Amino acid sequence: MPACRQALHDLRSDIMKVFVHKIGLEGMKLEQTLPADAIGLSGADDVRLIAPIDIKTEVFKGEDEMIAKVAAVSRYESFCGRCLETVKRDWSTAFTLAFDIDGTTDFIEIDEDIRQELILNLPFRILCREDCRGLCVECGANLNDERCACAVRAAKPEKAKI
Repeated sequence: MPACRQALHDLRSDIMKVFVHKIGLEGMKLEQTLPADAIGLSGADDVRLIAPIDIKTEVFKGEDEMIAKVAAVSRYESFCGRCLETVKRDWSTAFTLAFDIDGTTDFIEIDEDIRQELILNLPFRILCREDCRGLCVECGANLNDERCACAVRAAKPEKAKI
């Protein structure tokens, strides 16, 4: 079974199924904690979650739509886009989902929509710090930690010929 499909299968064991007729005037609150791998990211992905995902959802019903306000918190691991150092950070996101409903709608499964939004809201370019200097393009030295000889040669081209 492909990793994404397996993750969806795992997520379905804790399905977030909202029964429309149970949503009162004040709405409905749902809370769920999913394992870090539940959204289908693998070790081969640039960003991976390393802590369970705490999801809090408030659901409201109108005449022809259901609104879900979702907040999620976890922790991720990745690498710096400039110097390739490992980066671990707390992560949170919030988003709103809308679903069309009518008088015949019994329930709406919101887990797959939440999973997709979580993936879309993960950071795609991560830096270890804003002023990261990256790697030397010549020798690969981490310029945050050391000054490489390449920089000295570039500053004094007459010595580079020796």
